[in-house]
Amino acid sequence: MEPKLKCALATKPLLWSTNGYTGPCGPKVTGGFVPKHGYGAEEWNNVDDRVWKGYRIFHTETSAKLNAFAEFAHLGLIMTAMHADIQYIVGVACGVSYNTEAEEKAIAKHLKLRSVGSEIWTLESVRTKYKSRADFDEKWGVGKHTIRWKCANDLYHWFDEPLALPKRPLRADKLVLAKMHGGYQAIRPEDGLKLLGNSLPMDHPIREWLIGNDFDEAFIKTEDRKRSKPLTPKERRDKYSAPAAMSPYEKYLRERIIRVDPAHGKLEQKFHAFLVSEGMTDLEKNSAGIDAAFTCPKRGRFIAELKPTKDGETRFAVRSAVGQILEYRHFLRPEAKPLIILGSAPTKDDLSFLRTLGIACGWLSDGRFDFVWL
Repeated sequence: MEPKLKCALATKPLLWSTNGYTGPCGPKVTGGFVPKHGYGAEEWNNVDDRVWKGYRIFHTETSAKLNAFAEFAHLGLIMTAMHADIQYIVGVACGVSYNTEAEEKAIAKHLKLRSVGSEIWTLESVRTKYKSRADFDEKWGVGKHTIRWKCANDLYHWFDEPLALPKRPLRADKLVLAKMHGGYQAIRPEDGLKLLGNSLPMDHPIREWLIGNDFDEAFIKTEDRKRSKPLTPKERRDKYSAPAAMSPYEKYLRERIIRVDPAHGKLEQKFHAFLVSEGMTDLEKNSAGIDAAFTCPKRGRFIAELKPTKDGETRFAVRSAVGQILEYRHFLRPEAKPLIILGSAPTKDDLSFLRTLGIACGWLSDGRFDFVWL
């Protein structure tokens, strides 16, 4: 295998959550970590504020081969769960890397994971597994065992409604994908695109990651490799890309969005601090895919899509942000006004384009934010 040079994709089974992976729910499973401790380490995978330095923090079990690719942020995971004899895709992450011991300590402190232990201790399923609260606290520590992975925000997606898979989703002789909690199933990127179907927008960064990268065929089981030939990135692009995609736009997506880059997180932190300093209210961060939401006392309720940019590179950032912010407003927040926040000043053409769509724009300028409101 060549994990330093190529990527790998796997489906990864999780336990089924009864509360949408927003915290411990007392899952009932057999074997492994959960029966011993009364909770699962991945039960926080849909908590939007588990973000650190621009990275989304989440958890699954792992293996030596997965770690090999994660060392270089070359790992993709399609997370699945079984419920009532149906297998679902619950989330997907690409450009995944594992957290080092030093990063785990910093993340645990940032997310205040030690205090999460109090939440877990309220579960009967947990209290029955430990002799005392002190015994549990000793095992929980600071919760580092619940934060194995990180990836860029744009490369993480958790489905509000789990995506039900048909029987035999990839092979006629296999009823379901791997379902053992401690295992995984190595698949090709085209198989991942097939499983995800139309559940993500055609220009979503996750789709672009699966389409545009080189994948290590040695990661796939020999019997699966023999069944068919893999597609090249060009063949995947021809088959799975949006028909109207333009090469400069594809280049922008590959170089500015897909790359694991903390720039988005830095812009997010500065913008949130600005909102607080300006007295904005009802602040939300990373809610249902929306980067920021707030109420301006003088202008009303807004939702914002943030795009880190450099001088002279705003055109395609604006194009990408327009589709996202209008979709969020239409489906999630019809009462809110749309706003796009950039890391650098937009051009006059950008502002004119946004004005015709009824979208306000703001950008970072000398440590503060300038705006063109509508």
